[in-house]
Amino acid sequence: MRVITYFFMNAFNLAPLILIFPLIGVLANGLVGRRFVETDRKTGEVWSGWFGSLMAISSFVIAALLFFSLRSQEFHAEVIYLFDWFNVPSAGFRIPWALQVDTLSVTMMLVVTGVGSLIHIYAIGYMHGDPDFSRFFTYLNLFLFFMLILVTGSSYLMLFVGWEGVGLCSYLLIGFWFDRVDETGHPMNATAGRKAFVANRVGDLAMILAMTLTFWTFGSLEFNTVFQSAVELFEKGHMVEFGLFSASLGSVLTAVTALFLMGAAGKSAQIPLYVWLPDAMAGPTPVSALIHAATMVTSGIYLIVRSNVLFEIVRASGSLILGVISAPDLVAYTGAATALLAGMIAFTQFDIKKVLAYSTVSQLGFMIAAAGMGAYVAAMFHLITHAFFKALLFLSAGSVIHGMEHGHHEIAHGDHHDDGFDPQDMRMMGGLRHKMPTTYVVYMIGALALSGIVPLAGFWSKDELLSHGSDNNFAVYLMLALAAFFTAFYMGRQLKMVFFGEPRHAAAEHAHESAPLMTRPLIVLAALAALGGFLNLPYFTEGMAAANQHKPGGIFLGLEGWLEHSIQSFELTAEGVLHMPHTSVVMSRSVAGLSTLLALAALAWAFYGVYGKKPKTADERDPLQSTPIWWFAILPLNTFYMKGVIPLFNRLAHWLGYALDWDFWHDFVHNRLIRDPFVGFANFAADILDTQGVDGLVNGAGKTVRRLASVIRLSQTGYARNYALSILLGAVALVAYFLLMVN
Repeated sequence: MRVITYFFMNAFNLAPLILIFPLIGVLANGLVGRRFVETDRKTGEVWSGWFGSLMAISSFVIAALLFFSLRSQEFHAEVIYLFDWFNVPSAGFRIPWALQVDTLSVTMMLVVTGVGSLIHIYAIGYMHGDPDFSRFFTYLNLFLFFMLILVTGSSYLMLFVGWEGVGLCSYLLIGFWFDRVDETGHPMNATAGRKAFVANRVGDLAMILAMTLTFWTFGSLEFNTVFQSAVELFEKGHMVEFGLFSASLGSVLTAVTALFLMGAAGKSAQIPLYVWLPDAMAGPTPVSALIHAATMVTSGIYLIVRSNVLFEIVRASGSLILGVISAPDLVAYTGAATALLAGMIAFTQFDIKKVLAYSTVSQLGFMIAAAGMGAYVAAMFHLITHAFFKALLFLSAGSVIHGMEHGHHEIAHGDHHDDGFDPQDMRMMGGLRHKMPTTYVVYMIGALALSGIVPLAGFWSKDELLSHGSDNNFAVYLMLALAAFFTAFYMGRQLKMVFFGEPRHAAAEHAHESAPLMTRPLIVLAALAALGGFLNLPYFTEGMAAANQHKPGGIFLGLEGWLEHSIQSFELTAEGVLHMPHTSVVMSRSVAGLSTLLALAALAWAFYGVYGKKPKTADERDPLQSTPIWWFAILPLNTFYMKGVIPLFNRLAHWLGYALDWDFWHDFVHNRLIRDPFVGFANFAADILDTQGVDGLVNGAGKTVRRLASVIRLSQTGYARNYALSILLGAVALVAYFLLMVN
């Protein structure tokens, strides 16, 4: 027993391995993986895929050891110093490359490596036969490496290295099939990758400005130093000097936290920078699950939760942005608005992955809103459960697409003619529960968990943040409750269109279940989506809460008891320095009951009211646009509903989905305001500044020298008499010069 305890207490020394393992995977697959695959595809794919997966699993094992090490040391955080990254002794400036091992970072490590390992294994089956199989696993391991830098870094600068790294990997993975084009010849995957890269650069600029302001204020970018200094300066009422003027600490941190919000909006796809994520579905499905459901898009939430002290100081200071709204409230309203808007846009989508993409944007809005309201544990709780059920849904959607493609291949008999078939279009599916029973069951679990149906994981995490909103910001609560209703509706719509009814295309009729290598990770994720809510069960009664108040380690509030050791605002609130918004530890029966009824009503409305027995063919119009709810048919309101509500909703949904989202945000903002000026300047720099400017100067200088040399060369005749005459003339010129100088 002592040996085991000693091992866990010293497992912190193994922390660097969590970065080394995926880096080994990058080097192995990047250098020799392709050669193995090309030499013997069957054996090479097994070697390449499983080696990359084992590196991810090894990192998960290290994260698990760090989890037990923290528990054995009573959750005492450790900073593992590796080397000095920046060190300027004369300026007192030092930033080490060090790993912060605390309960928050270990939570993210477990999610990233755990879900990431399952996705790696799934990808072995999904990417089978791809000519760039080993390159794909190189990118996956590289992403894991940078994501782990992001969540383990002990400073904002290290976090930013991982932040930029996952942005690069996102670009590489979204555009993995860069040579694919749509029906118009447009390189959709490459364009989607560039779009993600550019949109994220906007948020990255805000991050750079925020870090610059943070360093100016505190003289450091290390988390512990920044937070400790911020509290000390706040207690002293310190003013921050900016040369000729000064500002209160609250005002400065308001600017910092607002910039953090903009950075989070880029990575976590919030208004107005969410436009890249729907297009990112062009990448392979494992990419959608790993980067755009479970890991990279949660970076913004991690940033805000990690910076909880700064946000709570802003809340306590009363500083407002332009005298209107505080930075934490802006975070909350941005998240709530994104959750509502993205939920409405999902109504108009027919691509099975696009529905999940907008759902991801919406659910990230829930997390951002929770963090803005000060419900940091609720935000992290929903982050974890969302990683489980959304990774499950994306991978299950990949299984559906895989089955549809194989079904289409069978009916085409190897002739890949274009009959307008789209394996991701839900209108061409239907009846797949009989063809793909395992995928159907796990997809149903994920959809119900996302919809917030008790007792699945999504119910507990969503109920906690809705309860917090009900107590502290009713406007945000109403927006999130409506967004939750929309969530259940579009998931009911998707379930009905994909798995129920009759097949609406021959490919759906001939679809079949995916290989066990793909379905087994889905089963594990389904179990997590079903049981993940037990990570942070609330107390069910006040008496239960009172009885267990001094009994830590039970099944209730496990995640909160774990994370409170890293979220310093809890301790500062207990000391009276800050005043975090209160979150009840007892489940609100009214909130939970209402959210459950709304979810069930939305599912029933979608399943039986709107879609019923339709659509029956792939070409049939979407019932949402034409079919009234059944009970309106027997009421006088039917006419009002058909001529008022339905047309108004159709116009609103169409406007939100196409005019506002695509035409304005995607096309106008991205293409006209960002891409076109950038491309224009790039062309000007290449064609004018470089070709005519730089090249003109260099080439012109060469031509001038060449011409001058040609003239001088005429004097070099090779005859001695000419050189003697030149010497004589030179001597005469010197004599004449000296005579003139003497006179």
